[in-house]
Amino acid sequence: MVKEPRAVLAEMRLKLADDVRITVHDSTSEVRWLVLPEQPPGTEHLTEDELVPLVTRDAMVGVARVAAP
Repeated sequence: MVKEPRAVLAEMRLKLADDVRITVHDSTSEVRWLVLPEQPPGTEHLTEDELVPLVTRDAMVGVARVAAP
C-alpha cells in the first residue's frame, strides 16, 4: 500500500482519476489517522440522517467512494 497505493486501490476496484492525489500515512501507537469519506455530488440537500446510510465500511477505510442515492 505504501509503495503502490493506486495499484492496491485498483485491485480493490477503486479506480481514481490521475488528478486525484494519494498520500499514505502510516499509523503508529501514538498517531491514528481518520478517513473522512467525500460527500457525493448532488447530496448537499440531504440531512445527516439521510447521509449516514450511504457510508459503507469500505468508504470508511478509504477503499471505496460513497455513492449517491
